[in-house]
Amino acid sequence: MYLEHFGLHRLPFTISPDPDFLYPSPGHQEALAHLSYALTDQGGLVCLTGEVGTGKTTLCRALMACVSECDHLAYIFNPQLSPTELLESLCDELGIKYPPGVSLKSLYLVLNRALLKFYSLGERVICVVDEAQSMPASLLEQIRLLTNLETNSEKLLTLVLVGQPELNDMLARHDLRQLNQRITARYHLDHLSEQETANYLQHRLVCAGGQNILFDRSAVKTIWKMSAGVPRLINSIADRSLLGAYVLETELVTGKIAQRACVEVMGSHSVSKNQNTKLGKSNNYQNSSQQVNRLLIIALWAIVILGSITALFVFREDLFKRLGWNVASVTDAISRVSLDQLSTPKDPAALLAQQLNVTLDNDVDTAGTYCEQLIQQDIQCLWVDWPVLELRSIKPPVAVRKADGEWQVLDFQTQRYQGEALVLWPMPDGYREPIRPGETSPVIREVRKILNVNWNAEWASIGPSGVSVIADPEFYDPLLEKAVTEFQLLNGLQADRVIGPRTLIYLNRNN
Repeated sequence: MYLEHFGLHRLPFTISPDPDFLYPSPGHQEALAHLSYALTDQGGLVCLTGEVGTGKTTLCRALMACVSECDHLAYIFNPQLSPTELLESLCDELGIKYPPGVSLKSLYLVLNRALLKFYSLGERVICVVDEAQSMPASLLEQIRLLTNLETNSEKLLTLVLVGQPELNDMLARHDLRQLNQRITARYHLDHLSEQETANYLQHRLVCAGGQNILFDRSAVKTIWKMSAGVPRLINSIADRSLLGAYVLETELVTGKIAQRACVEVMGSHSVSKNQNTKLGKSNNYQNSSQQVNRLLIIALWAIVILGSITALFVFREDLFKRLGWNVASVTDAISRVSLDQLSTPKDPAALLAQQLNVTLDNDVDTAGTYCEQLIQQDIQCLWVDWPVLELRSIKPPVAVRKADGEWQVLDFQTQRYQGEALVLWPMPDGYREPIRPGETSPVIREVRKILNVNWNAEWASIGPSGVSVIADPEFYDPLLEKAVTEFQLLNGLQADRVIGPRTLIYLNRNN
């Protein structure tokens, strides 16, 4: 209904598990890597878990699309079977013939014989069991017995169990410990963060042929909060939001439109429940703020008392001498305590400047001033909230704020931080601001080189002033725009086609 209005080729937010729309978030990439382990000869038993709607089935479809034609694949999506029906379904999926009414023991023999034949031909066999959390313990025991089908050196069958978090609870049972110990790779798929939700929405729009950003920041925030980062709910709300924008004849989904879509998709009760939950969190924040205020008052009183004691030392030196106290040593001790208590965290910009061997004017005492000094040396301060794994993978030095408020240089021992990080990014020659399609910049030459997009022809620009021919290899042309978009999608970045700091960092990281 709204495809033509937004310039889309297909519906971007269907809830069907279409692998063409798979968003490569860091979590989904790692999950797919674990699933891809099943395509190796060492696969054995692989387990993927995640909450409802997080994209497990879509990942399975993506995995199955990677299976070569010479291999064999079985997909079992109805785990409510008896042990005999499970083996029959497996044989049916693999095209293995068996006599009707055959016993469970005979089915194992038929299956084992067929798997040995596939193995002799160098053909792998992979079985994906979806919704595995619904399998009774007796059926999971049959899964364990299937892992016994092997040669002296290799497994004849690779099994992939996919299910909700309850599957992990079942596998942790004492009577299923043998099956649990045979899992060679496992991964739990989490919800999307707010930034990942924004990238997810734009990714699906680009896959559907979209060229513009259709959700403003408030709409993204609303969709993320109401969906809790669950892709299936994001799809439903986003689809309804686009329909609402179409009815209102606008080309941008606002927070108000997204809020209305949430009510239509989830119901007013669920939306109110989420809002009440956030209100409770807000009250917690207020309580925390009150506690902080009380601590500040205590700290101020401590400073006043220390100051008074120091003054007493100064004006009653003769009294301390009578008592046999060393006034200088006591005063120094109190001064050291005061300075320790009142010291502020090291400035992250100055901290990182040392990593780049950059000299700063130490007379200033604000991060903004330090960053202003750095920009004069073509180094930009990027304040980001990227995941720790992403921060570790980039080349520029990074500082993160720890739980105690102090800043430290990111290292491999850092597991988490307070969501505030500083990246000192040495800007490439000629870069001044993000480069958009149709603009010209010296940076384009290097981007062409990295993405292997040569400048082969002149371009004609048609506008109000007429037709003009562009013969500048520093021009951001449509061919390079397509390559940049594909690169952004491949690396889980927002596919906005803009060559900004994050895209350039990733280009240099992969180069």
